[in-house]
Amino acid sequence: MKFTFMHMADAHLGFRQYGHTEREWDFDDAFRWAIDQAVAKQVDFVLLAGDLFQSGSNLQAITFNNAVARLEALQEAGIPCLVIEGNHDLPRYRAYRTRFGWVNALAETNRLIYLLDVLYATPLDAGVEPLLACDGHRIGHCAEPIPGVRVYGIGFNGAATRTVLERFERFIAEQPADGPDYTILMSHAGVDGRTRERTSSNVSLSGLRGLRPRIDYVALGHYHMKFSEDNWLFNPGSLELTSQDLAHEEAGGIYLVTVDTDAEPKHRVDHLECPRRPFVHKAFSLARANGPEELYNEIEDFLIGERAKADPEDDVKQPILNIASVGASRFEPGLVDAHRIEELGRGILDPLLCRVSNRALPPGTAAFEEAEDMSRRDLEEQVLEGLLESHPNFGQDLTHWTNATLEVMDASLEKGTADDICDILGQTRAAMTG
Repeated sequence: MKFTFMHMADAHLGFRQYGHTEREWDFDDAFRWAIDQAVAKQVDFVLLAGDLFQSGSNLQAITFNNAVARLEALQEAGIPCLVIEGNHDLPRYRAYRTRFGWVNALAETNRLIYLLDVLYATPLDAGVEPLLACDGHRIGHCAEPIPGVRVYGIGFNGAATRTVLERFERFIAEQPADGPDYTILMSHAGVDGRTRERTSSNVSLSGLRGLRPRIDYVALGHYHMKFSEDNWLFNPGSLELTSQDLAHEEAGGIYLVTVDTDAEPKHRVDHLECPRRPFVHKAFSLARANGPEELYNEIEDFLIGERAKADPEDDVKQPILNIASVGASRFEPGLVDAHRIEELGRGILDPLLCRVSNRALPPGTAAFEEAEDMSRRDLEEQVLEGLLESHPNFGQDLTHWTNATLEVMDASLEKGTADDICDILGQTRAAMTG
């Protein structure tokens, strides 16, 4: 059999990032784009792997209304939408075992199919059939959006995630071998080694391997960066950027999956990046600046370079601009004029928001600042810069060596080859020797 489906996650509708109304509309625009893609591509069904909403406890009426409007566009196109709950979708009274949240409400009004997770699912005990969601009952432990395809759902379970998956593995192993032609597991969880944080809600790849004989596609949500593993496990990334810390990561979006159960492999997966409002973030180390004017000149050069990258013909939104002063300063950090930096940013890039922070330390301070307002990449750059600066062989070409070290680190994390790393070092040497 042949069919197509779309996999997305982490829409976070209603997220008023930085307290700005335009950012709330950005998340709605991103969700509308995803729905438009599903309709235009005429997919057979849509998977939404959790966090449709930013808050299950403080949802505004207009946010719910917009979600209804987008989902109704799928209904009009005859495309079922299967959804699980993410941690942001859950109301605070979840602790009282109350299952009725906003995703449930959308299912009760026939806007989507809500897949319950197995933690609360006694029908998944041995020998008992799971509750199948269908047109007459839009809530269940699994659904068959088209004949021959079965989708199971496991929502966010926090520290119980591993236990729930172990229980599901036992259940799926007991199912008849001549089951559906294609089986999908949708889950709201992270994977150790593919996410930056190791938390109790993550699962290990080895812990998922036992599902592979019976599951053809694992559709994840929860972490906002895109990643995949072995053409089997997929996480599309959030539609809009939820944190400046992810600005340097590959943009999230949607997976379009084309399935032919008679082919090998059974599916082809294409990732489409969601159009986003640009984020421009840069941390400037005061360790290399001899005074505020030198810092302002460095910031101005950076901003002019960013403006030059933009194509005036492109219809893009105004960026979010973040400028941070960091490092152990050679002068009194209080001399840095945040208002002047903001004027530079607004005059050159015309951003929607210009956020300026000063976390530099006074001269002679050995420790480096907290990383609260820094992206991971900026923090990595600062730490490496400090290590290299103290070494006599690297201090003279500090910028080149810092950038080269970051590129080598990225290549290693992305499973680059030894040749890739040698190329990076060769290019660095050429740049330094002219």
